[in-house]
Amino acid sequence: MIDILLYGLLGLAAAALLYNFIRRIAGSRSGLGIEGKLIWMDKGRSTKPFFNQVFEVLGKPDLMYRVRGGVLAVEYKSRRGPVFKSDVVQAKCAALAARGNGYQVTRLLVKTATTEQYIELPRADKTLFNEIKEYVILTRQAKAGVRMKAWPNVGKCRGCAFKYDCVHAQKR
Repeated sequence: MIDILLYGLLGLAAAALLYNFIRRIAGSRSGLGIEGKLIWMDKGRSTKPFFNQVFEVLGKPDLMYRVRGGVLAVEYKSRRGPVFKSDVVQAKCAALAARGNGYQVTRLLVKTATTEQYIELPRADKTLFNEIKEYVILTRQAKAGVRMKAWPNVGKCRGCAFKYDCVHAQKR
């Protein structure tokens, strides 16, 4: 009789341990399938962007998770379709800005409604900046009013507010 009681208690203890283990693993995964703890979220206009004073860039990822090896920054695009180079550049700039505020962003996840792309970031901020430098320069020039070269593209022109007045607009 004592044997049955002892085995029953051991079985309950094992079940409780298994339950806690599974709950801990399941509880650490987000709806995006990210295993980590949510540490920062962009709440819209009320959330100030991060600023990196060394490289004078600002940005804010949509989410940041503490994961093994550092911080994962997430850039989410609600559209269907691929991840574009511009999405990756935006995410890298936001990661560099967040690094300027003490977040050690080591990886990026750029996700659309149909695609996701993980990107490992270089350890050195200077190396990361060099990966986006040409786009930062172009953005600064455009903001300063420098006339930019047209980059007509059917997909971009289709959604542009100036397509009817633009001599470069691509039509299909």
